[in-house]
Amino acid sequence: MAVPILAVTMTTFAPTAVAATPEPEAEPAATGSATDFVYDPGITYDAAADTLSELPEVNGEPGMGQVGPLRCDNPYRKWYEIVSAPEIHMKWPGTSFKDGPGGTMVVKVETSGKLKAEVTAGFEAELSGVVATAKAKVDATLGVEVGITVGHEYRRNISRNKYGHVKYGSWGRKVKWKKYETSADRCGKKLLRSSTFLLPDKDELGWKYWETSS
Repeated sequence: MAVPILAVTMTTFAPTAVAATPEPEAEPAATGSATDFVYDPGITYDAAADTLSELPEVNGEPGMGQVGPLRCDNPYRKWYEIVSAPEIHMKWPGTSFKDGPGGTMVVKVETSGKLKAEVTAGFEAELSGVVATAKAKVDATLGVEVGITVGHEYRRNISRNKYGHVKYGSWGRKVKWKKYETSADRCGKKLLRSSTFLLPDKDELGWKYWETSS
């Protein structure tokens, strides 16, 4: 089958600043996510998908693409399409902190490890194909994991009467994808599965900083 496809330290220098406190971790998605998966780097993007993706989407039960009278000469394939891939900051656990009001934040990464892709539970088998497609269509530096090293000290002055927030991680992509197969008559495409994965970028690591009033 062709497939196209930190604990951190915080120092405050203003006498009015409160002690830095870790921000709560985000709740997991309702559908669940998995970071243990099997990835096959040998799977590459199938250029045939560039043509097949232009076919109209048809209704019908998935899994029936190889059955039926032929009316068009498109080849039978299964492939992935990227619907959207906005940039997203994927946080390394233990590096989300808040301090203020005012003062100066000094932070650094104190733990190392692997920041992995976040995959919808039950969709782990689609990861290799989705990554291959995202690398070809979005950014070649996307992948399934990126190494985090100790260091990366960051210093930032917080605006007067404001609270500073900071977290370290990868500027990856929130990849919304769909998986199709050629329809039975080879004239259209049938939707098989769809979901959204978070993929880290191995070349885009760093701190994200923002401020709030409280």
